[in-house]
Amino acid sequence: MKTGFMAACFWILVCVLLNVCQRAVALDGKDCSSSPENRCDFICDCKDCSDEQDCGYLGPKFVCDFEHEGKCGWTAKPAEGAYMWQRQRRGKTLPDSGPSSDYTTGTSTGWFMAVTAVTSDAPQTAILESPTIKHSSPTCRLRLRYFIWDSGHTGMGETPLWGSVRQTDGEQAVVWRPESSSFRGWREDVIYLGRITGPFNMQLHSRRSEGKQGDVAIDHMEFLDCALPVPSESGKCTGGFVQCKRDGCVEEYKVCDGTDDCGDGTDEENCEQNNSCNFEDGLCWWDLRSMASLKWTWTDQMNISLSEPLKGPGRDHSSNTASGRFLYVTKPNFTASDWTTFQSPPLAPTNETHPCRMVMYTHQFGRVSGGLSVLVAERQFYPVWRRGGALGDLWVKAEVEFVVNSTFQILFVAAIRDQPYGGIAVDDIVLSPGCILSNESMPQAGYPKPPDHPCTKDSSKICDFHEDCTNGEDEDQCGDFSYAKGSSGWTDTSIGSQAWDLKVVNTISKEEFLFVTAAPGQQLSEAQTRTPLLGPSGPVCTLQFSYSLTGTNPHIGELAVYVVDSVMGTQPVLWDFAGRTNETTGTWRKEEVYVGARDHRFQLEFRARAKDLSSSALIAVKDVHFVDCSPMFIPSGDISCNFEVNMCGWYQDQTDNYNWKLHSGMDHTVQDGQDTSDDE
Repeated sequence: MKTGFMAACFWILVCVLLNVCQRAVALDGKDCSSSPENRCDFICDCKDCSDEQDCGYLGPKFVCDFEHEGKCGWTAKPAEGAYMWQRQRRGKTLPDSGPSSDYTTGTSTGWFMAVTAVTSDAPQTAILESPTIKHSSPTCRLRLRYFIWDSGHTGMGETPLWGSVRQTDGEQAVVWRPESSSFRGWREDVIYLGRITGPFNMQLHSRRSEGKQGDVAIDHMEFLDCALPVPSESGKCTGGFVQCKRDGCVEEYKVCDGTDDCGDGTDEENCEQNNSCNFEDGLCWWDLRSMASLKWTWTDQMNISLSEPLKGPGRDHSSNTASGRFLYVTKPNFTASDWTTFQSPPLAPTNETHPCRMVMYTHQFGRVSGGLSVLVAERQFYPVWRRGGALGDLWVKAEVEFVVNSTFQILFVAAIRDQPYGGIAVDDIVLSPGCILSNESMPQAGYPKPPDHPCTKDSSKICDFHEDCTNGEDEDQCGDFSYAKGSSGWTDTSIGSQAWDLKVVNTISKEEFLFVTAAPGQQLSEAQTRTPLLGPSGPVCTLQFSYSLTGTNPHIGELAVYVVDSVMGTQPVLWDFAGRTNETTGTWRKEEVYVGARDHRFQLEFRARAKDLSSSALIAVKDVHFVDCSPMFIPSGDISCNFEVNMCGWYQDQTDNYNWKLHSGMDHTVQDGQDTSDDE
């Protein structure tokens, strides 16, 4: 009896071990066959990541550059009039249209996806569709390069390129609407997919009438941070994390914030203590009555427009679908710039021990968006949070804390510009248990003093590097620290877990700097801060600033300077630094970055990403100045130049795709000196 039992145990053990060994062999092999449910879910279940091949990307880097004939599984759907996407390269097929090279290799032999020629006067649509992808995380985004150029000068139309997500039930939501101006060069953009439950297909649309082959193209797509949380090696979550039912781990601060971070809803269960409103079934207790003529509306994208991609957010935040509801405001056809409000009911006083905390998701898209503010209304109105302008085609998470010692209301204020497209939306407002409804009547709050207006009403003269007003107030808040309010001209446009803030060290000497700090945003992207629209600028325009990346870690993070052109979008990086400037806080390096002549209005942008945010690490910028940036400034200098010290007044043409740089080596002047060469 005992021998039989031992034998049975032996064979059970052998079977278990054999199963484990077979599984290990399968994971090591090239022919790993994972479950269909685990295929194309951004997680490599096989050691060679074969379960993530041809999913719209190639694992394990989740990138598609279209260099392989399989196109990573992307397929061109049949379209009217034979207008469709094709895998192409420069060669002889695109003699006078399309990109001069692909993005990935930078050569005429590299491949990309582009549309065929269209000769019809009626608009036609070509669709490029990905294979079925299963699930995506709230941080999921697709970085890609796109090309839009009107080589035939026939007009691109309003929507030559956009992206959407189609779910298995047939519902489709617009998720990407890039800058559609004509420019012969590759541009970079990000599609924020967000949390999508269940299987879906990504679609890229091109809609236009007459146009040449290759005028609309895409290349080098990278899916970033799209996987749902995976189990830790120990199988348990460490401190500061909560366990998901599907065994992954999520940070505690993401619990009950209106987003399914676990992927199974675990982190959004047992949240009854919060006052949450996802606007799916109504307004909850938010009041849309406004003192302005313009009003917020409770709506969804299906009621706004399914046929015009430039209208509405495209999807809500709660369900990430076109049928999901939210609050929305945009510019009506009959009005110019305006503002509007909506508010909470009266709330009981709070204190620092029991504050009222609010989580919300905002969508600020297009040129119509002038900004969104949150105000406290008690005896006076005063602002506690603000995000200016447009942030992109995505829902951005924000948090606001209220410590008010009297009965108050929360007031949302949206500013609308007289521009062709865009709007502002709000969804998923979550109030903490410290936000308690009050039965007390509210006193009539007094209006704050309106801001001073510059002497000129011509917006093109504001921040144009020339003082048109007597006291220079038209240049006072443009990002130049030499002005009294110059530092206030920088606006944080961060959408992720890191952001820029302004710190005043000494109020008397007004010593201040911009620094990177923690933020409530979901995206794992860089902290970004921008100037208002500047320029145009002159040929020797230079940006001067001091920067500091200090701390005990040898690699503190990265810092970079970009130009965001009002027509062509974000340009290639102007300057960057990675690592550490010094171990001691308070040490600074000075830098000069050549900006040059810019024909369009533009914004300067600092981007930064700290490796670890802590009190002992700092990324900061101060003493920002714009030097000789006026188009009316004529540089002086000798016509002759040996380039030993500098460029002697010679300057770059910013309209081409190349830059001249000083190089050291065998030159003509002193044999071992500096000369210039051109770099792409």
